[in-house]
Amino acid sequence: MLAGLFLPTTGRVTVGDHDLTAMADAHRCQLRRRHVGLVFQKLNLLDHLTATENIILAGGVTRERATEALKAVQLSGRENDRAAWLSVGEQQRIAVARVLAGEPDLLFADEPTSSLDNRNAQFVIDALLKAAKGKTLIVVSHDQRVASSFEHVIEFDRWAVHSKAKGPT
Repeated sequence: MLAGLFLPTTGRVTVGDHDLTAMADAHRCQLRRRHVGLVFQKLNLLDHLTATENIILAGGVTRERATEALKAVQLSGRENDRAAWLSVGEQQRIAVARVLAGEPDLLFADEPTSSLDNRNAQFVIDALLKAAKGKTLIVVSHDQRVASSFEHVIEFDRWAVHSKAKGPT
């Protein structure tokens, strides 16, 4: 809902000065293109395109910026490899790089480390944190490696919501 992909049946959703519930779908789409980055659990890559082409396809991204984003997730040298040739973990890092390359103001990541080993998970976490400086990053994850890297963690369980702040609020 915060990305404007879905709307509530009642109430309002506002992001910054934008009331998403009052906006037409086309305007919410424009807002997403300009300000929102989404790392979906389903990676949404096109297998026949290269890593770089999958990033550029997101729109408004130069080849140079795509290369920098791939470097941030430790995929230098894989720029011209087709997505179908890469492991699921490498594909997941391309999906993260695609969001990083767009330099959005609001970043959402759904299980961005689920297919990654410890080393590559840390590269992704570090890249997301660096990209989020002065911006908003919301990550949904069951991965303790992710939770331990953030200052503010909200845990949902069946009966309650628990908030943990490691630093100043």
